[in-house]
Amino acid sequence: MKILVICRPRGGVDPQKEIAPRAADEMIALRELLASGLLLEAYSPGGPGAVLIFDGSRDDVEQALQTLPLLRDRIIEAELTELHPFPALNQ
Repeated sequence: MKILVICRPRGGVDPQKEIAPRAADEMIALRELLASGLLLEAYSPGGPGAVLIFDGSRDDVEQALQTLPLLRDRIIEAELTELHPFPALNQ
């Protein structure tokens, strides 16, 4: 199943002080998820945060997200949405 994950800074987070110093570690973790095949795509929304597309079970994705330093340290929050294909378009 494909799962859309939208990551945003938690309220009150200063991106320059709390996100920027951890950006390199976050990119390493994202590269590892890409290499595993669970993470299919990763995008920047043009500011702090990320838009990620996974292919796996919800449990696998939730577990994988805990490897991301910013999420693990509660600097960002993640919204997960399971994506279901339109049957009429995918015949």
